[in-house]
Amino acid sequence: MPKYSGMMWMLAFVAVFLIATYAVSQLTSLAPRVMHGSASAADLLIGVGYLAVTLVSVLILGRMIYSSERAAGRVRRRVKMFE
Repeated sequence: MPKYSGMMWMLAFVAVFLIATYAVSQLTSLAPRVMHGSASAADLLIGVGYLAVTLVSVLILGRMIYSSERAAGRVRRRVKMFE
């Protein structure tokens, strides 16, 4: 394993976490307009994009956590989605 792989893994995790956090914050700012019915088609399209980014980011974070737990030997039951 390369010398700085642990640091790169941590930086990748933080970057994906920040992306997910930003996407969720943008979704929560769009939510009141959608709930009141005053959102335009562009707002809805942007919201769907942020929702997709959020879901992909959460899946990536889950996979990263799962693989680190598996490498540490703490996974008793394997999850097919993350294999």
